[in-house]
Amino acid sequence: MSKVRNNFAWEIVLIACNLRLAIIILTPLIDKIGETFKLSTVQLGILTTIPLLCFGFISILISLLIKKIGTRRTIIIGLFLLMLANFFRIYTESLIFVGTLFVGVAITILNVTLPALVVDYAEEKSAFLNGLYIATSNLISALAGGVIVPLSNLIGWENAIQVFSLPALIAGVGAILLPKKEIELDNKVEILEKEKVWQRHAIWLLAIFMGLQSLVFYTLVAWLPSVLVNHGISPVTAGWIFAAFQMIGFPFSYVVPKLASKLKSARLTMLLLLVGYILGVGMLIVVKDNLWLLLLACLINGITTGTSFALSLYLITVFSSSKEEVGQVSGFVQSVGYLLASSGPVIFGVLKDTFNNWNTTLLCLLLVAAFTAIIGLVMIKMGRQHFLRLNK
Repeated sequence: MSKVRNNFAWEIVLIACNLRLAIIILTPLIDKIGETFKLSTVQLGILTTIPLLCFGFISILISLLIKKIGTRRTIIIGLFLLMLANFFRIYTESLIFVGTLFVGVAITILNVTLPALVVDYAEEKSAFLNGLYIATSNLISALAGGVIVPLSNLIGWENAIQVFSLPALIAGVGAILLPKKEIELDNKVEILEKEKVWQRHAIWLLAIFMGLQSLVFYTLVAWLPSVLVNHGISPVTAGWIFAAFQMIGFPFSYVVPKLASKLKSARLTMLLLLVGYILGVGMLIVVKDNLWLLLLACLINGITTGTSFALSLYLITVFSSSKEEVGQVSGFVQSVGYLLASSGPVIFGVLKDTFNNWNTTLLCLLLVAAFTAIIGLVMIKMGRQHFLRLNK
C-alpha cells in the first residue's frame, strides 16, 4: 500500500508539472511568435487570453465528464490532448490559435480533475498532496519561464515549445499505469442531489475568493514589470525582480494547505493574507526609486498571492461534502473564478490609461485585494462545519 501511495505522489508531481507550463512558455516568446506569423498586437493579446477564457467557460463542464468516465480517464484525456495540442500548434498561424485553444481546454481538464483525483486515491493525504502539486506547478512554471528564451535561441522557438510536450506524455503514461479505483458511494449523495453546489452560499463565496485572488495575481503578472520601471527600476532588474515575485510563493504554496486544515489556522491564514496584501501592494504605491524596498514589496506580493492560490484550491476539497462532489465544486469554483480573473489585466490597464498614473490604479488594486481577504474570512466562518467534519 505504501508503494502505491508513493507512486501516486510521483504521478501527482508529473501531472502538476503541466498545469501552467504550456501557457507560461508562450509569453516570453510572444514577440518571436508575432514576427513569425505577422500577428498584430491585438491578435497576440487574444492569443495570451485564450487559456484564461477556457478556464472560465469550460471548467464547469468538466465535472460532467468526470461523472461519466471517472477521474483517472479524464486526467489521461487531458494529458494527451495537452501533448498533441502543444506539439502541433507551432506550424501555422491558424494552428497557433487552435492549438492554444486546445491547450487551454486540456489544462482546464487537469485543473478541475486533479483535486478530485487526489481525493479518490489518497483522501487522508489530501492536504499534503494538494500542497505538493501546487508547489510543483509554481516551481516548474518559474523555471520554464527562465529557460524558454535561452532554449529557443539555441534550437528555435518552435522546437523549444515542442520540447515542453514531453512532460505531458510522461505524465499521461504514468496516469495509464495508475490502478483503477473503485469509489465507494458516500451516504450523502442522495442529499447532495437535492442541493446543488451552486445553491450553497459558502461555495459561491469560495468561487468569488478564487476569482478575486486570481484577478490580483494576473493583474500583477501583467503590469508589475511596468510598475517597477515606472518607479525607477531598470527593465533588466525589473525582470529579475519579477522572476523573484513568481518564485517566492513556491514553499508557501506547499505548506499552506497543511497549516490551514483547522478552522483556527485557516482564519489566521486569511488575516495574514489581508496584512500581506496591504503591505505588498501598499509599498508599491508609496515606494519610489528604492530597489530593496521595491524588491521586498514584490516578495511580499509573491508570498501573498502564492498563499491565497494554494488556499483557494485546498478549500475546494474542504468544502466538498463527498468524494463524488469534489469535481463539481472544483469545476464551478474555477469557472466562476477564472471568468472573474480574466477581466483583471484589461480593467487595470484601462484604469492606468484613465488616471494616467500607477498610484491611483494600484490603490484600486489594493482595495480589491483587501476585499478578497474579507470575503475569505466570511467564507471560512460560513463553512466552519466543513473544518469541524474534517478534523473529527
